[in-house]
Amino acid sequence: MGNYHIRSVAVYLLVWFLLALFYNNLLQLTLMLTAIILLNYRLDRLESLKKITSFILPLAGLIIIINGLFNQNGDILLTSLNIFSYTLPIYREAIVYGVAMAIKLILILAIFTAFNILIPVERLMDIFGSYSSRSILIVAISAALIPDMVERLHCIRQVQRCRGLQEPGKGLLQRSRNLGPVLLNLLRSSLQVSLQMAEAMQARGYGSNKKRSIYQAERWQSQDWRLLILALIVLGLALVGWYTGFRYHYRPLEQVSLPVYNWEVIALFFLSLPFLKGQGHIWSAERD
Repeated sequence: MGNYHIRSVAVYLLVWFLLALFYNNLLQLTLMLTAIILLNYRLDRLESLKKITSFILPLAGLIIIINGLFNQNGDILLTSLNIFSYTLPIYREAIVYGVAMAIKLILILAIFTAFNILIPVERLMDIFGSYSSRSILIVAISAALIPDMVERLHCIRQVQRCRGLQEPGKGLLQRSRNLGPVLLNLLRSSLQVSLQMAEAMQARGYGSNKKRSIYQAERWQSQDWRLLILALIVLGLALVGWYTGFRYHYRPLEQVSLPVYNWEVIALFFLSLPFLKGQGHIWSAERD
């Protein structure tokens, strides 16, 4: 995927995201999740995805439990729970739909993980080129400063613990008091970094001309046209299916039926070809 233009990659991942929102079928979501996990494996051996599994999996399990307990839509009764003399039926369809929604959550987060690897924060403005506005710049700078702020917070805590200035504290009030110096030092360092960034932008002449200058080292190639056309065709087929209502009406029993429409499986296969045949290179500073 690193051989494609950054804009074609952005459109390609956007199509994956839209398909994840459109599809509710269990088989479709499972196939898409398998493909996106394979993409993340080709990119960084699932290192980035492993960092967020600690809260993804419990949240997915919570979705399945809540949907199974409180969703009363279904035909096949699995069991009933008696809670304070109240009978709570649990249907098979509710469990299946909860599993589908849990897979959809994991799929969306996996897509954003791949997006973060393929398109780093500092390259967000490259997607829009000379048409990027100040809001895009603010989003890019804010997203880049958040990990740096977390790292500074960790360093401040370590320094204060080494100096014996920060005790864990037993109660909530004591912990809140100990948090004050940490936040004060974090605010001080953040203001210093902001001032340095503002001076750097001023030294480089930012805002001196209404039409911003741009240096574009990448070229739009024929493979980018093929990737863009492929993504738009698959998205168009999904929109047609959604509009006609063939696949998106809520019938949980149909979500476990096989097979799904053959053309939908074929479309997902062709949508996976760009990274199945590629080497999975990551956008890096060396390529710039």
